[in-house]
Amino acid sequence: MMGLRQIASSLHSGTYRPDIDGIRAIAVVSVIISHGFPTLLPGGFVGVDIFFVLSGYLISSILIKSIQAGNFSILHFYDRRVRRIFPALIATLLAVILAGWTFLFRPEFANLGWHVVSSALFSENFMLWSEAGYFDVSSKLKPTLHLWSLAIEEQFYIFWPLILVYIYKKKINFMAALYVMAAASFALNLWYVSNDPTAAYYSPLGRFWELMIGAALAHVELNFGTKWKGHANVRSLAGVALIVISLFAITEESRFPGWWALLPTFGTLLLLSSGPNAWFNQRVLSTGPMVWCGLISYPLYLWHWPLLSYGHIVIGSLSPTKTLGLVVVTFVLATATFAFVERPFRQRGDGAFKVVALCCAMLCVLAVGVLMIARVVPPRLSLVDAPNRHEWDFLKVRTPNFDRNAVGIYPLEAGRSKVALFIGDSHVAQYAERIHRTISSDPLRPGAILAIGGGCIPIDGVFSDQIIRGQCWALRDQAYDMARDARHSTVVIGGSWNWYFLSKEFYYKDAGKTYPLLSAEGRKAALDRLAARIETLVRDGKRVVFVLDNPADNALSPTGLAVRLGANGTGFEPGRTIRIDPRQVELHDEMLQLAMRAGAEVVDPFLAVCTAEGLCRMTDAGGRPIYKDAGHFNPDWALENASFIDAATAR
Repeated sequence: MMGLRQIASSLHSGTYRPDIDGIRAIAVVSVIISHGFPTLLPGGFVGVDIFFVLSGYLISSILIKSIQAGNFSILHFYDRRVRRIFPALIATLLAVILAGWTFLFRPEFANLGWHVVSSALFSENFMLWSEAGYFDVSSKLKPTLHLWSLAIEEQFYIFWPLILVYIYKKKINFMAALYVMAAASFALNLWYVSNDPTAAYYSPLGRFWELMIGAALAHVELNFGTKWKGHANVRSLAGVALIVISLFAITEESRFPGWWALLPTFGTLLLLSSGPNAWFNQRVLSTGPMVWCGLISYPLYLWHWPLLSYGHIVIGSLSPTKTLGLVVVTFVLATATFAFVERPFRQRGDGAFKVVALCCAMLCVLAVGVLMIARVVPPRLSLVDAPNRHEWDFLKVRTPNFDRNAVGIYPLEAGRSKVALFIGDSHVAQYAERIHRTISSDPLRPGAILAIGGGCIPIDGVFSDQIIRGQCWALRDQAYDMARDARHSTVVIGGSWNWYFLSKEFYYKDAGKTYPLLSAEGRKAALDRLAARIETLVRDGKRVVFVLDNPADNALSPTGLAVRLGANGTGFEPGRTIRIDPRQVELHDEMLQLAMRAGAEVVDPFLAVCTAEGLCRMTDAGGRPIYKDAGHFNPDWALENASFIDAATAR
């Protein structure tokens, strides 16, 4: 234990508090559990907020001491930041690039280059913010996603030292100035949570108040320390209680940060303010395992997410055993990184040389990222022709001011006397180019109008709480109003039925009560409503065409395990098949019978790619991928092979 404390003390210029490393341990372990085993600790991601308060406290303490002593140097401050942040970050980014070269396809590798550049420039939060929307890939597939928090910290420290210098030199009331700045930041956070949840997460202006909480404590302790001596144990236990509550009460569905963020941030404030001699801080936070975990918390944080992310990329769905194995590897890599990379650069001596060397190394990482973007540096799998077109690309090219959530009305040869109206989502959009080619080559066919949007379920009364779906419900109402037009003699309804009925996001709402579509009650209510809609359209004299869903499975993705780990990466295995989830077959059959009873004609993509036994093809006989991802057809395959959709615009 003394060895750990001696190591820790050697890395700090002031008095070392082992309990702070214990708080770091709580923060980083919470994040790792949340990312690896989200059901065990739903709110574990608040560990980042704990880090924000810790960082604001520790860095502001150093800054205030040096400013008050009259020996503050901005160069010395950034010298310390570079030696603290760069070594482990450079090692992690190099590993991320190497893994990307090994496992990623050309478009993925080029996109990774953008994230490497953003991470090296401490602007990953802005990169993620710009990508957010319907077209964004899953967060699990972004190996540098976690570096958004590091970016916000470093953005804060661009301005914070200068602000502190100005406040103290001009003798401005520190707490008054801090209250104003923190209140403005917190108010912006509240506004973001209600109006732009993505900005609430990634905007530095909506997060700076968390670092300022720590800064406020640093100022109070340095100037009014004696007033904080009493009730240390009460503050410590109250702080622990607030953090524990936040870990279990806050979930991904919570409007976070918002008011919820006060729980972990003020809990951290109370823990810090109680000092190293409070019972919990001394007997729990200062123990050997906690201190060790705190010492390696920075490389732990850096390594855990790339390992989990590449696990999802390469393996797909991670089992608890595989996840636990990756967590063990994380601790091994973090310990090695701390001992052999981070610690040598943080120790005193050769300061200028170390900083120059680290800056040059980071510039090299930045340069490699630029070359990846320019596709000058190809990945190992560069010869594999993985699909790189999106199901919306055809409509995007034809549509000025295309909506980032792909919600809109898209006319295709709509000037004809008869026009088929398509109502649905991306599982209709994936056929758009085929539909256009079919009708444009046959002037006797009706034209088409697509009233579709990403994730817009075409069943009345079904909703999602995701703000990204907010435009869908008005579009759905508008689409069914359009169906009354006599020109729309054919109404086509299609959707990602597997997703809607086999995931937790969507629910049926009636008389103020909600029923998840995943439940038997919700499923029946939604299907009954869909049948009623079809029957109404048929009674109104419409020809109704109902498009069943195509199979969906992670293993159908052409970027799955078998190809990524191929020895030479020169192509896909022809005619590769998988057996899909039996629940999809059950839902398929149920919706087929429903549509036929309601009087609709049925278009069935299932028959084009699957056998009656539920074996579905990922590639065709020539080795070309049928799918673009786990749920959408490859647009090129659909254009040439989705002849089943032609019936929707029959003469």
